[in-house]
Amino acid sequence: MKSSDRDFLCLDLLTEILKLPVKSIIRFNCVSKQWRHLFRNPDFVSRHFNIARKKKFLIVYYCEGTLDIPVVVMHLFVDQDLVAYRNMRRQLPPHFVNLFVFNFCVESGLICLFDRTKSRITISNPATREFKILPECNDGIPDKSYTFAHTLGFGLDPLSNDHKVVHIRSYVDEETNIQGPDHYAVYNMSTNSWRVIKHKESWLFECLGVCPNGSNACANGVYYWLTDYNILAFHLGREVFQLIESPCGGSFGRLLPLNDRISFWDTEMMDKSARTNEVWILNDESRWTKLLKIEPSPDFEKMFGFWKYGEVLAESATGEFVLCDLETHNSRQLGIKTRVRGDLLQVYTYEENLVSIKRD
Repeated sequence: MKSSDRDFLCLDLLTEILKLPVKSIIRFNCVSKQWRHLFRNPDFVSRHFNIARKKKFLIVYYCEGTLDIPVVVMHLFVDQDLVAYRNMRRQLPPHFVNLFVFNFCVESGLICLFDRTKSRITISNPATREFKILPECNDGIPDKSYTFAHTLGFGLDPLSNDHKVVHIRSYVDEETNIQGPDHYAVYNMSTNSWRVIKHKESWLFECLGVCPNGSNACANGVYYWLTDYNILAFHLGREVFQLIESPCGGSFGRLLPLNDRISFWDTEMMDKSARTNEVWILNDESRWTKLLKIEPSPDFEKMFGFWKYGEVLAESATGEFVLCDLETHNSRQLGIKTRVRGDLLQVYTYEENLVSIKRD
């Protein structure tokens, strides 16, 4: 932080401001240009985020309504009272009308959304109500081509303190009707530009069968995707791929961040009575360590990770969002019921971030 900023705000006042939610700090922008400059100072933003991230929220993305008229909604749960929530839709960009057509990645207080109908990527900060529609990246793709699959990754590069988007596209050349090599590109938010990763850097990862975005996650500067038999990792700092063996030899389950590491939850088995579900954590040597076993229960359809005090967030067999104590096996409902089981699409941990998407 600049010395002028230290002179302008005494340490006690600065400490109190750091404890305020983003909405309150934004109101102070009109006090003076100096305050506005301070609140955009990267050091201040980083300090505020380190304090704000101690207060966890949950974003729950699910489908309600009827079978004929499904409605996809996104709700934000408050840490102190999980039953009380507010609709996140009002905090998203105005062009997000039908949430059903979007894929989501949530990281460090920002949401990266991909519009499957228009092939458009948007980065949004719900706390500041800012958003940015990313430019397209078609370098290396024939003019007459059809993209039939998009895979998205999003996270914070700890080396540059910059948010990055990884976009993997599979396309077919319309003139030859031949599928081209997958197209890999990385977007830097600070420069608002893409870098295409050449095919020679990524050819080992063709035809892996990457699973939907809801099964993937970012942890400690690395984005992880489940594939048919392995896990594909992309190191955001060095911008290189890595192939990691799955602890269970398959893609049944989901990847979730856990204490700055990635964990694998083998909890989506077709026959729950056939085996005990397991939770694995990846250590620094790219080796998996079994964290715990979870006895299969006919009452739960999916599990979405730990919350607090050893409790696990889950979707029940009747389509209700519940919090389950693994020791007592007691559960409580959290006020959400989907149309049918399996319609709880994804659950994300969320922290407010003051970072500006629209650079001055």
